[in-house]
Amino acid sequence: MSDTINVLMLGDVIGTPGMEQLIMKLSDLKKKEKIDFTIANGENSDDGFGITEQLIHNFTTYGVDVITSGNHIWANKDAPDLLSHYDMLLRPANYPDSAGKGYCIREVKGVSIGVVNLIGRFGMTPVDCPFQTLGRLLRNELKNCRIVIVDFHAESNAEKQALGFDFDGKISLLVGTHTHVQTADEQILPKGTGYITDLGMCGGFDSVIGMKKEIIIQKATTQMSIPFEPSSENCHLQGITAEIDTETKVCKAIKRIYL
Repeated sequence: MSDTINVLMLGDVIGTPGMEQLIMKLSDLKKKEKIDFTIANGENSDDGFGITEQLIHNFTTYGVDVITSGNHIWANKDAPDLLSHYDMLLRPANYPDSAGKGYCIREVKGVSIGVVNLIGRFGMTPVDCPFQTLGRLLRNELKNCRIVIVDFHAESNAEKQALGFDFDGKISLLVGTHTHVQTADEQILPKGTGYITDLGMCGGFDSVIGMKKEIIIQKATTQMSIPFEPSSENCHLQGITAEIDTETKVCKAIKRIYL
């Protein structure tokens, strides 16, 4: 059994500009950081909303092991079929009675890793409790996993922090997604869980959270229904790397990525 596993988690991939960042930079980044396991949030990869089968193939071809999501996973009508067919494509586990699963289990370097996708309830569509859902998964489906990693797709920073502290020491890593704004609070919580409130995004940064700023401003000032378009200006890739001890299950190091 290896002493540590190096994990890379990428923020929401926004349309074609975000996918191009992944294609151009992921391979070199994984080599530089000696990454063993890669997770990316793909719910915005199809022109800003949802995901397609071709995009799933693109993610896996270029080095992503698990794709997490959030509220926009349902944007395309074939989402239930994709979620049922691809077990590495996750939807939030606290959606009730939905296609697919909100967790998966992978073996990396002889170590069993559980990946969980959850969605928040504050400022979003009410769903099942993420706290209770994660607790049930840890007691049941993921009870034999050596390492557990969580992508918490939530609007509220307070809700993300609360989940992190509640499960500190019970999981190895908890990251937030959804706001597309990378936070500067990466840390190891008191009992050893790696944490950041939001990974940020992959895409155009001359934008409003990845979308063309002119369109967002027009919508905000006129209240007209205007289709959003991903920005391709000033593109970057954001996320974190984390080093997890396979014996103690604790996060030994966490570092922000902004390329």
